[in-house]
Amino acid sequence: MELMVAVPGMYNSGKSNLPYGWLMNKGFLVLLLAATLASPAFAQQPQQADPRAQAYYHFAKARILDGQGQWNAAVDEYKKALELDSNNSLIYSEMADTYFRNGRVQNAADAAEQAVKIDPNNISAHRILSSIYTSAIGTAAGQQRVPLEAIDRAIHEFEEILRIDQTDQQSYLMLGRLYQVKDEPKKAEEIYRQFLGANPGSEEGVLALSKLQIDNGNYDEAVNLLEKYLQTNDDSGDAWETIGQAYLSLEKFDKASVAFKKALEDDPDNPDLKRALAQALFFGDKPEEAAKIYLDMLNADPNDGMALLRLGEIYREEKHYGQAHVYMQKAVQLFPDNVEVQYNMMLLERAEGLVEEALHRDTDLLKKTERANGKYSESEQQYRRQLLAQEGDLDSTLGHYDDAIKAFTDLKAVSDSKDGQVDAWIVNTYRAAKNTDKALSYCEQALKENPDSRALQIEHADLIAEKGRVDEGVQALQKLIKNTDDDLLVLSTEASVYERAKKYDQAQSILETAFKRFPKDQQVYFMQGGLYEKQKKYADAEAAFRKSLDIEKDNPDTLNYLGYMLADQGMKLQEALELIQKAVDLDPNNGAYLDSLGWAYFRLNKLDQAEEYLKKAIRFDSNDSTVHDHMGDLYLKLQKYEDARSEWNKSVQLSDDPEEIARVKKKIDSIKTKLAQK
Repeated sequence: MELMVAVPGMYNSGKSNLPYGWLMNKGFLVLLLAATLASPAFAQQPQQADPRAQAYYHFAKARILDGQGQWNAAVDEYKKALELDSNNSLIYSEMADTYFRNGRVQNAADAAEQAVKIDPNNISAHRILSSIYTSAIGTAAGQQRVPLEAIDRAIHEFEEILRIDQTDQQSYLMLGRLYQVKDEPKKAEEIYRQFLGANPGSEEGVLALSKLQIDNGNYDEAVNLLEKYLQTNDDSGDAWETIGQAYLSLEKFDKASVAFKKALEDDPDNPDLKRALAQALFFGDKPEEAAKIYLDMLNADPNDGMALLRLGEIYREEKHYGQAHVYMQKAVQLFPDNVEVQYNMMLLERAEGLVEEALHRDTDLLKKTERANGKYSESEQQYRRQLLAQEGDLDSTLGHYDDAIKAFTDLKAVSDSKDGQVDAWIVNTYRAAKNTDKALSYCEQALKENPDSRALQIEHADLIAEKGRVDEGVQALQKLIKNTDDDLLVLSTEASVYERAKKYDQAQSILETAFKRFPKDQQVYFMQGGLYEKQKKYADAEAAFRKSLDIEKDNPDTLNYLGYMLADQGMKLQEALELIQKAVDLDPNNGAYLDSLGWAYFRLNKLDQAEEYLKKAIRFDSNDSTVHDHMGDLYLKLQKYEDARSEWNKSVQLSDDPEEIARVKKKIDSIKTKLAQK
């Protein structure tokens, strides 16, 4: 094997423990040789001396020349010594050392190989060879081509070193690392455990073994090893950092945060530790602490992509969209091809109500990550599933139902889910498009493929009832009762079926069953409030909603429904506004909540705020008939009669409720005179 590598090896060849006692200490030897060669008695080589003595003369002279940096001259002297003593392993190994330090790697390898051929126990020669082969591995790794031959040869040399000297700690560690490079983790673990058996308190050994376990996904084993070590070595920054990484992998973010903080006590300016701590805090739902670290990182490096990305995510989650946009936009400018940055920018645009922009970015990401051969790794496949799910949701929000169905169909083709959830999304998209016939036929076909899908079974029963076969739909739902907690969804669907059909007594009967089985569930009281509201029993509805909030005070659906009902009836308007505002704070992208907030402001005669939130509601739910009705009422009050009529016409087109349609048409008729006068 031709070895062409740089000299600084991965392993210091060292010269201690030489098998020839007459060399003594190397530094002392050089001084002794210099003094000897300078003496008159040693000025000239003896003519009739013993060949071994002559060999020693050339060997000693080579060492002096080597020490003076005259490497080529030193090599010449070594060669003269070998002409006189050709089986001297030591001369070969010393010459190999000179070659190696002079960058003549192949010559060094040849000389060292000859040394161990003569004397297999020449540990210096084995160390030189180990340095040569590990250097070759290091050089090849930089070029992404690690030759197996170099790995095997390096392993052989370290095994030889340990055969000769079982106390050589660094050789154990290097041997373990080489087996890791060779992808033999069990052999590496065996070496590290041998090392720890002889050196049980070694930090290097504990770290090597624990990092191996982390690399192999054995996070609990790494944690156990490190926790035991840290009990008596609390000041080990490296151990705290390593256990922090293991905790991160186990998603024990609080423990990871503590570990990285301890590691930073040992190395407070380490940027990698700061980044790891920020990551642990970010995923551990401590955004304020994480943001402080990321801001510090940006102060040190304004172009730190990870800090920009995470700050954008943090401020998006906190609904501070303006701040989020500043950081995300810079991240996009600096790293336009980074898919994680682009994906998070898409999520931010979605949150800001920039739905079309978000959709464009999502579809662009799908195109950029598409492979011509259709083959993806599992992580790539998962990423595309997320993009397709987002595409379907965004298209549906914009009323692009055909495109949404295509996106969900593509998602189904690459989904690993067997619960029928994607099919249920497709069914709901057809329903949102007011195409119940297609929704029902698709649902029935999907059930043939996945007859045990509970989600599809519930959708199918609800669709049957919506088509007018109420009793048949309820019977299908009753067959899904399994006396488990999942029954609440079935019961709520039954109640809504009867409520939609205006069979309020039957709906109440279903709710009575739900109360008996789930007396402490807020959803039952929420459904009861909705049922009373449909019957215009507003006091009873209010009491039920408040009971629901007693159980779960921050439930956004209940906050919104109660607030909207009060606002719509002109009751307790300030409280209604506060209830709805709280719901919007919890879910700022919900079109129904934004509509309620706009309507509450309208009732309070705060028309500018009303218009702001009703327009936001339309951005997030442009196909809701009620929000267009409300917008028409606002424009009427603002005397924008043409705009009012346009919004009411949209409401009529989108509604499938005969009563709502009739009511809105009366409004349209009522402004015809005003429009004619303009």
